[in-house]
Amino acid sequence: MKKILPFFIVGLLLLSKNGLSLEDSLRVVIKKNIKSCRLLVKGDYRVQLPFTEEELDRGRNLKTDISVDNSKGIRIGGSYYNVFAVEVLPQKDGAIYVDSRPYRGKMRFIKKDGSLAVVNIISLEDYLKGVLEYEVAHWWPMESLKAQAVAARTYALYMKEMNKNKSYDLTSDVLSQVYGGKLGERWRIKRAVLSTEGLILMYGGNVLPTFYHSTCGGHTDDVKHLWKMETPPLGGVSCDFCRYSKHYRWDKKIKVKDFKAAFSKSGYNLNNIDKIFVKERYGNDYVKTIEIFADSKEYLISAKEFRSILGADIIRSRLFALDKIDGVISIRGYGWGHGIGLCQWGAYGMSKKGYDFREILEYYYPGSEIKKIIWDEK
Repeated sequence: MKKILPFFIVGLLLLSKNGLSLEDSLRVVIKKNIKSCRLLVKGDYRVQLPFTEEELDRGRNLKTDISVDNSKGIRIGGSYYNVFAVEVLPQKDGAIYVDSRPYRGKMRFIKKDGSLAVVNIISLEDYLKGVLEYEVAHWWPMESLKAQAVAARTYALYMKEMNKNKSYDLTSDVLSQVYGGKLGERWRIKRAVLSTEGLILMYGGNVLPTFYHSTCGGHTDDVKHLWKMETPPLGGVSCDFCRYSKHYRWDKKIKVKDFKAAFSKSGYNLNNIDKIFVKERYGNDYVKTIEIFADSKEYLISAKEFRSILGADIIRSRLFALDKIDGVISIRGYGWGHGIGLCQWGAYGMSKKGYDFREILEYYYPGSEIKKIIWDEK
């Protein structure tokens, strides 16, 4: 098959004190603002302080609750530790279970304002094994899984740098990347991670914010239309590869009373809606603003806010048209997600047509470069 896309030049990236953190581990918060959780470690374990790794306790086959007491500190079983945080780690790379879900690495329990945050400290590559299954299907073509692995790895490192002064790098939900621990590990997922080990995307000497989404519906969007960023590899591309997706085309009908109720919760008091229509679009047809005429007033709302008010499951993208007819607002759209960066179903479609993961990444992040991470342990 004739290749129409340029091939990446793979370089080496030495991560040192002048770049990202020396550590290849990530801090992923899996629970926040809880009072307690159930903890299980099979085999030998160790309880220690963060950072200094001073040992507080050790034992075998831990099965207990962890909770917080404002005056006594963090309780593990029958012991209290009056410190801001403790870590529990299994020995010999065993699994640690939090509320019956298994994880690799170690767990950090942080006390704050009378509640606990549970943070999984895990290596970058092991983290990816618990991400891909929740972002794409494990049965997808291998090249699309590889593309997802590189995008997810890069995004994780980007967030690690952005959140270096916080108590965690990523959340385990859609606000970052969905992460399910060891339950998400499958053979094909591990293969995709291993075969792209250490590969990330760079642009202009920096880690690229490799945003991705389910389905673009025909065209990815320019990142500057949604966030205060201007990055050429995220400028948007035409995409005819995601037609396999069941989310390529969608229709929603919202009763006017439900529409008004949703807007009321966001501070808009709309009694009698006369008209609602798309006011402005960008050149790629993504909606910029919606205009609502109600109660002799004019409301100009961004597509981002409009989607946030009605919910991302209702307004699946910012690529839509709408009408108000007989007490119902009819919305017809394309795609699912924010539309920035990699179109996951587009990657699926490209891989079905014979493109490899490098070509997929070059298509959706044009101008970026693949680099191979070498961790500097000095």
